[in-house]
Amino acid sequence: MKNYQSFIDLLDKEDKDNCLIFINKLFENGASVKDVYEEFLIPALADYNCNSDDEEICIWKEHARTSIIRTILESTYIHLINQKKPSIKKTILVACPQLEYHEIGAIIATNFFILEGFDAKYIGANTPSEQILSAVSILKPDFLALSITNYYNVVAVKKLTEMLKSLNPDLKIILGGQATKNPRTLEQLEYDLIIKDYNDILKFKEGLI
Repeated sequence: MKNYQSFIDLLDKEDKDNCLIFINKLFENGASVKDVYEEFLIPALADYNCNSDDEEICIWKEHARTSIIRTILESTYIHLINQKKPSIKKTILVACPQLEYHEIGAIIATNFFILEGFDAKYIGANTPSEQILSAVSILKPDFLALSITNYYNVVAVKKLTEMLKSLNPDLKIILGGQATKNPRTLEQLEYDLIIKDYNDILKFKEGLI
């Protein structure tokens, strides 16, 4: 992964300015959104290891890293617009359920959906079930994608997915996030599809067109 360690070194120093300059140079040199996300941003989040024995230091450093990556995603969104595929006329609503504050994965997933021509809308972290139900009722998406990182949120998500299916049996529910890697978690939930990465999105899209 060319230059990846240079990017990590900047992140480790919480050097937001130069992190942004680094990623912008990649795009200026012709990098794709897919490659920047998969080769730099996603690994930078997934592979984070704190070198301190002080838990408080580790927590704020992880939050600082997440904040920088969020800023990169927002400031480079124009490249996503320029590279996205033609619309396939399918809508996806993306949300993090109540008490789920880890949202970078959901934002990246939303952007990947957009890149592949979906009309994808992300409605935020820690979204109460009532608001998700309201958004589904008003926006009438073809699919609802829920990102679950915290295993402690599974009970609430179970109630939400059961409610969604009872109100709208035709709504297709997509799940993603760290918690979905546990088969015992999935056994408790109502869903139609698991999406783990960009390749899963491509396979999903191929099945629709």
